[in-house]
Amino acid sequence: MKRAAIALTLALTLALPGCGAPRAAPTGPQDFALNLPVTAPGTGVARLDLPVAALLAFRRADMGDVRVYDAQGRPLSIARMEPAAASQNAIHLPAIAINEDRAADGAAVSVQVDQAGRRLTVATQGPAAGAAATAQVLLDTRSLADRAVAVRLDADLPPSRPVTVEIASSPDLKSWTPLTDAVLLRPGAGPELLGGGRIALPDVALQGRYVRLRWQGAPPGAVQGATLITSHTPAPPRLWVTARGIPAGSAQQMAFTLPVALQPGAVRVAMTGADGVVPLRLMGRDSAEAPWTPLAVGVLRQGAKATELPLEGIAPRQLLLEADPRSAGWSRPPALALALEPVSLLVAFNGAAPYRLAVGHADAAPALFAASDLAPNPGTYPRAQVAATGAGETFVDLGGEGTSWPFAPRKLALWGALLAGTGVLGMAVVRLLRANARPVDRP
Repeated sequence: MKRAAIALTLALTLALPGCGAPRAAPTGPQDFALNLPVTAPGTGVARLDLPVAALLAFRRADMGDVRVYDAQGRPLSIARMEPAAASQNAIHLPAIAINEDRAADGAAVSVQVDQAGRRLTVATQGPAAGAAATAQVLLDTRSLADRAVAVRLDADLPPSRPVTVEIASSPDLKSWTPLTDAVLLRPGAGPELLGGGRIALPDVALQGRYVRLRWQGAPPGAVQGATLITSHTPAPPRLWVTARGIPAGSAQQMAFTLPVALQPGAVRVAMTGADGVVPLRLMGRDSAEAPWTPLAVGVLRQGAKATELPLEGIAPRQLLLEADPRSAGWSRPPALALALEPVSLLVAFNGAAPYRLAVGHADAAPALFAASDLAPNPGTYPRAQVAATGAGETFVDLGGEGTSWPFAPRKLALWGALLAGTGVLGMAVVRLLRANARPVDRP
């Protein structure tokens, strides 16, 4: 019985979070998951842009497990370099209605635009016969000097109904250049759109051009205007990394778990089979006990480009990709890629070369200084280089998270230990009662 009690205590200790023998803190670059040679431009403070392999090697959610060591194994002073603030402006533009009254499909469409204090009427071609019914409006973006990076629609969309929006631009309202397309969803009774309704645009100059918004799934007049996000200093481009190790799941669902330090800004989904059209939505949750929450919606089309599902600063631990039940789903699992934000360090190269970048240790305490401590006078810094040799593979492994198994493994272990303990205690009580029981004298 004593042995059973000891075994139970040990099981409970191992099952409880945070219990067990602590792991040692790192003492040098050899203790980190990734080591890469670094070439400094000289002495003093320099900028070091982390490669994709380093972004994937982090083991702490705060990205504090990064060091730069000198030849003697001494850590150098480092700071997280804040990305240059993108100089962005929000410009609201009213929607210019396109009159779609026409005698037949394919007839001319009349567009009226105020130009230099007078009314300008331009005839454009309407949709061809048999085409799906669409509603559309124009935005007059001819006076925009900065480049557009995103658009947010001022729209009253029907609840719980996906609305597909196509965006194109033209200098003359006749020849149109497609910019992007997106699927918007108003999930509840409120006016809020999923993901804030922000649609990312390719880095494009719209000066001297018009923008056309066409949509399906909402009535004409649903879009009253739009807010264009323009930038004179665009943000640095995201780094896309391919995902692998995703469980097959089913033809309708694919669930996966993100590494603890990974906080993607978007998920790119590409069709790999011949599956026609597959509407899908991305769901998220932080633990197996939490309900799934919708994050974004999109459409996969055979032969078309991949669709990007924005996360807009949301970083749930578990994600679920779900196909519309009206479709047959996917015959082959879609290909996934994740968008990572670039990370740069300021490093005080005041030691002896060679230097090494070390990343990836869950028990490494953050050792980052404030950028102002290393460089009181911000400016342009020389760049240090990370050697590509031995950088590792630049893909991310995504572990599966079954959708039908509602309990986390650690919680199952804890419940198992508790049930086993209850059994042991019950047996102890029974044995104690039997040992203390006295025989009853019969007359």
